[in-house]
This record gives sequence, structure tokens and C-alpha cells, in this order.
Amino acid sequence: VHTVGAGVTPAELAGGDAARFRQTHTINGPIVLSLGAAAYDKGTVHVLEAMRRLWAAGIQVTWVQCGPLLGHFETFYASLTDAERAQTRVLGYVSDAVRHDALAAADIYAQPSRTDSFGIAYLEAWCYGVPVIGANAGGVPAVIRHGVDGLLVPFGDVAALAASIERLLKDRALARGFGAIGRARVAQTMTWEAVYARARGLYGG
Repeated sequence: VHTVGAGVTPAELAGGDAARFRQTHTINGPIVLSLGAAAYDKGTVHVLEAMRRLWAAGIQVTWVQCGPLLGHFETFYASLTDAERAQTRVLGYVSDAVRHDALAAADIYAQPSRTDSFGIAYLEAWCYGVPVIGANAGGVPAVIRHGVDGLLVPFGDVAALAASIERLLKDRALARGFGAIGRARVAQTMTWEAVYARARGLYGG
């Protein structure tokens, strides 16, 4: 059995406008971004719980969610206070252009899912030099190298997730380093061209 992985085409992701996204959604400070379905198994509820801890500690940061909203998430989101909701932008389905703008504007990408067999969105974030946080579950540890190009936390561990987000918010050099290493790794080994070359090599050999 050989694992060749999946990939992205960086040119198709280019063009995101951070300033446009921030202006459109009235965001001035740092952004934590989550993409995909807002669901428990995707870790979305845990991200929001972690954000609540950071807000309670006085940390100013906006959480942005792009993707379909599942019912249990909507119920949980409705329990937030008005002040907490003011520090979120839950956008639901968005166009590719808005998705790219959000990636360009993000300071951290957080998707601590336990259901991903790979996680293309981590690669998309790296294309924009954004550091990523995932769960030490499923196929994600094969994508994110903990302490090298991102951070891994136990699935459902809100305290660890909040600490990881706070760490990257406060240590911007570390965050930029993770993002830069991730971007270089995508360019070298995680494009569809690179994936095809690995697969072709197996069949040709």
C-alpha cells in the first residue's frame, strides 16, 4: 500500500484580497478562520468554545466561519451573548472569491476535525502563509507536522485549543514561520503535479 496524498493547484487559489475582506466585514484585529461545515465532528464547536475563553480573558480577536451550518451548531451559536456574537462573522456558504479573501486576511486557520482523512483546507491556508491548527485525529497528523508547520491538539480539548490559538496570536514570528514552512512544503510536494508524479512513479516502476 502506498500513500501519495492529495494536493492543490496554488494558481487557482491566488488573488485573495485581505483588505477587501476586512473592509467588507468590518474587522480590524487578528482573525481566526474556520472553513467547511460548522459541525461538532469538524471541531467547529470546540473552536468557538476556545474563542469564548480568549474573549473572556480580554483577547481581542475575530472568529470567521465560512461553510454550511449544521443544526446543532446553530443551536450552540444562539447561546452566545450579543457581545460574543459581535466578535464573530458566521458567513455560511461563500463564493470562491470570498473564500480566498478570507484566507488572505486570516492570521490563524483552525480546524481541529476528527473526521478528515486528509484536509485540503490546511494546504489552502498554507498557500497564503497562514499557520494551521488541527486535531491529532484521523489523517490530519499525516498532513500537519506538529511544531514544524502547525500545531495539533487532542480532539475536543478546548483548553489545549485555546492555548494554541493564544500562542500563535502572541508569537507572530512563530506563526509566520509555520505559515512559511507550510507554503514551501505545498509548493514542493503538495501540488497536484507533485501528487501525480508520485502516483505515476508507482505505476511506471
